[in-house]
Amino acid sequence: MDFSRFPLVGRFVRNRDAGPPDEPRDAPERGPGESAGDWASRIWHSPRLDGARALLGKAAETGPAKRLISAWEGGARAAQEFSEALKASEVLAEGKKGLRGHLKLILLFSGAINLLYLAPSLYMLQVYDRVIPTGGIATLILLSVVLVVSLGVMAILDAVRSRLLSRAALRIERLASDAVIAENMRARREGVPPVATARDIDTLRQGVTSPAAIGLLDLPWTPLFIGICFVIHFWIGMMALGGAVLITALALVNERASRGALSQLSAKAATFYVAHDGDLNSAETINALGSSAKMRNRRAKARAEYVDLQTEAAFQGATYSAATKVVRMMLQSAALGLGAYLAVEREISAGAIIAATILTARAFAPVEQIVGGWRQIGMAATAYQGLRKLFAGAKPAVLHTPLPDPKGRIQLEAVSALAPDGRTVSMQNASFVAGPGEIIGVIGPSGAGKTTLARVLANAAVVKSGAVRIDGARYADWDEAALAKHIGYLPQRIELFDGTVAENISCFMQTDAESAHQLGQRIVQAAVMAGAHEMILRLPRGYETELGFGGSGVSPGQAQRIALARAMFGDPVVMVLDEPNSHLDADGELALVGAIEAVKARGGTVFVVAHRAGVINVADKLIVMQESRIVECGPRHGVLAKLGAVGKTQVPSIVAGAQQ
Repeated sequence: MDFSRFPLVGRFVRNRDAGPPDEPRDAPERGPGESAGDWASRIWHSPRLDGARALLGKAAETGPAKRLISAWEGGARAAQEFSEALKASEVLAEGKKGLRGHLKLILLFSGAINLLYLAPSLYMLQVYDRVIPTGGIATLILLSVVLVVSLGVMAILDAVRSRLLSRAALRIERLASDAVIAENMRARREGVPPVATARDIDTLRQGVTSPAAIGLLDLPWTPLFIGICFVIHFWIGMMALGGAVLITALALVNERASRGALSQLSAKAATFYVAHDGDLNSAETINALGSSAKMRNRRAKARAEYVDLQTEAAFQGATYSAATKVVRMMLQSAALGLGAYLAVEREISAGAIIAATILTARAFAPVEQIVGGWRQIGMAATAYQGLRKLFAGAKPAVLHTPLPDPKGRIQLEAVSALAPDGRTVSMQNASFVAGPGEIIGVIGPSGAGKTTLARVLANAAVVKSGAVRIDGARYADWDEAALAKHIGYLPQRIELFDGTVAENISCFMQTDAESAHQLGQRIVQAAVMAGAHEMILRLPRGYETELGFGGSGVSPGQAQRIALARAMFGDPVVMVLDEPNSHLDADGELALVGAIEAVKARGGTVFVVAHRAGVINVADKLIVMQESRIVECGPRHGVLAKLGAVGKTQVPSIVAGAQQ
């Protein structure tokens, strides 16, 4: 058959038969070793396409394209900055503003959906009362078209409502997640358990998008369907009203019965998962101690309690859900029977029987949906109460006045602080002064409060009383991020994070392409000062070596030297090193001493907590701690002489080594 007679198909056939179009005469050919991207780039930058490049460049720099791109980039940056800048005390107010528009649209669509739910009832009423008695086929066709259109619109609105609920859940995530994590970190610093966690945000988001939430949105429209049942007939309306009261009573009994179990379930689940994660992090130690079976049994008991509560809540929910379903089916059947009786008595039409059945089913559906998903709604409500309590109790955001860069003069004024458990006072009434260019060693027996002093000096711990000052300004007067730039901290427990070695040293500092080179230079400079540069280069990918969670992938000694480089990144004026040589070999300790002396040479203040004389020998002053108090503070030689004279034995290795 000759397809060329047909205009569109014929054009395709003629083009096919004519073969491929001729190559442009000026198109450069692809070289044998040239990649497709390089070849395309060479074509694009050829003189033949100068005009096209100029035209596209002009379009991108002016007109709607530029405005669209600028608006999109600006909006993305603003959203990111707003999310990061939002404080916990501001979340409730901003949440109401941010979700108000979503809620209005959701309620509007819910109203439209429930009105469109009347379409099947009206359709059945008209079919039985008008079409069948009169044989009106045209009326049937028109009614069917209206029904299909109504149901199609309802489906679209229902899909949009679901998307709006998902958007609202996403909005909750963006508003609350950063603030919740920040408050959790603050609570951990203060040694108190957090009121709510990021897991509560997930629970709340799942509740917002659950089918039970849709049932809650449809519940206010139940009176509309009951009212229409009254319009059909008084007794049908009374039956619908009584059924709604009965199903609502079942829902309230379900809520009361499951309230305690759901509240305990959330707490038990959080406790179990935290403990389980801790066991996984200590898997090697547990196995080496031969305690694997014992720890598994211990966690199995905790999990059994959690699962028992979960099962109890599931049993209760299943019982009430089944009871609600049976009651609903009985009420629907009762509506059908009552309608049939009234139709026999000539009080309603045949179409009203079907309409009443559909309306009563729709009136009871939201309550049944809520009862079926009550466990999720209950957990979401518990999570919301916890988040609300967290945000309501958060301290108001304070805008700190930028202070000049400090020189490094540190002063403690009767400072007391708690241990990480938040209950034990591990440092009491500590007072001393340290000036720029000084190295202060901190010594004492285990449990004397040395690590607490280091945490306070590094602004890692919150003081219970007293004040810590840097160049006369209290730590509390500084913005925490600004103060952290001037303090380098190496904790006793080395904590590296998942990411590259370079990212760990720079504390995951964000940068653009232009300043990436400068950032790299600062990272290498810190590593060189810490004596870690050569060691890092010997790693599989050097500075780009990926570390796992908890800094896994390097040895403790390597981790300590990387952490020392992190403490020295940015040339801080105050360095706080808590047992920095605990995992170092002789070469590493020499590099550490050199790094400490380099900080002193540039006028920095260094605090070193140590049990070895090698590091203490470079100290200008010594602080001796015992039983959570500072018992001696002064020049190194004077303090060591005094300790030797009075025969104190709490630091024998240091005294003996330092006096040699």
